[in-house]
Parts: sequence; C-alpha cells; structure tokens
Amino acid sequence: MNKTLIVLLAALFSQAAWADTHSIKAFLADPVAVLDEQGKQQRDLPRKDAPTQPVPVLQYNKALDLVQVELAGQKVWLDTMDVRIEPPLNITELPCDKLTKSQTKDSHNNSTIGFGAGCNQ
Repeated sequence: MNKTLIVLLAALFSQAAWADTHSIKAFLADPVAVLDEQGKQQRDLPRKDAPTQPVPVLQYNKALDLVQVELAGQKVWLDTMDVRIEPPLNITELPCDKLTKSQTKDSHNNSTIGFGAGCNQ
C-alpha cells in the first residue's frame, strides 16, 4: 500500500516538474493596470517600474482573461493584453482547409488578405 502511494506521488510530482510554466516576459502597456481578482483596477504600474526579469504566472483566470503574479511581495492580477506570456496561454487552431478563399468580388479590396503563416494559403 505504501509503495503504491509513493509511486503515485512520485509520478504526480514528476509531471508537475516537467509541465510548462508560464511566465511574463515583457510588459507591453504603459502604464500596466494592476487589478483585483474581479478585474477592477486597483492602481497603475508604470512600465519603467515593472520587473525586467521574467515573472512566473501563479494562476490564470480564463473567464476574465487575467493572470496572477507576485510583484514586490504582493499577489496581484494583470490583464493578459498588457503583458507577453510565454509559452502562450491560448493557442487557436485554424481549420485551414475549411476557410473560404477570396472570391472575385473581393478584387476591389486593396488590403492584404490571408490566413497567416500557419495555413500557407
């Protein structure tokens, strides 16, 4: 019984150790909005005062699209649009074969139309 428990715990912790940890590599907004857990702004953080080293993400609130980090010894929430997170939290797969291509009626559009590098179309 104890051996089984030890093996299961070892497997659990080894997976957690190898899992990708997300971290904030850059602060994009100036100033960065510091939020509470409901997404209400608490204060502004000038980009010049933001950490220059990567900051580990502690939690991710997918519903509000917020990440929790520790800044100056305090746990705060940040909007994911204000920061660059690596590896990315949300990756959208495009069904390239099902996307419609430009039609002749689109010939008057002078912009660049495409699906991105991932689709090669």
